[in-house]
Amino acid sequence: MRHWKLVGLMVLAGIILCAATYAGKEGKESKESKKVELPDAVKAAVKALLPGATIGEAEMDEEEVELYAVELKLDKQEMDATVAADGLVAEVKTEEAADKLPDAVAKAIKKAVEGATIKEVEKEVTYAEVKLVKLDTPKTTYSAEVVKDGKVTKIEVAADGKILEQKSVCKDKDKDEKDDDKDDNNNQK
Repeated sequence: MRHWKLVGLMVLAGIILCAATYAGKEGKESKESKKVELPDAVKAAVKALLPGATIGEAEMDEEEVELYAVELKLDKQEMDATVAADGLVAEVKTEEAADKLPDAVAKAIKKAVEGATIKEVEKEVTYAEVKLVKLDTPKTTYSAEVVKDGKVTKIEVAADGKILEQKSVCKDKDKDEKDDDKDDNNNQK
């Protein structure tokens, strides 16, 4: 589950920076992220934003700007932050409990897919946009995966409850994984 977060760091509606990608080992052409020692400016920015957080692994992804994908842990909560080499924090992602969502966000998710069960919610706070322009006010969005009638839908909601994006992900992920396992077993026979 942590790997898909690293893969998806550079994707967010083409408007805001979702910072960095983790390239898989799919061939010679794919770029690989390199585990690195963080520059002092990056460490200082993370500590200023989240005092008391423990810094975990860090990787450098070279895209249009040099960015660091940093895994953090504060108390028992795991987070992912994206920080530029000069210390500018681009974004911080955390998993949120469905019962701890702001009312506007919870209502918007429930209204968007009535009768669905909230499977997972990710809170994303964006501090800088493409080209790493520091925002006067950070943007906060929530991404939730909900399941209804075996179909998984991903919903992105602003902190004020406005639906930003809603798309069907696939049928039931668990069913798809079981089908894949069956196919693998049949191919081995």
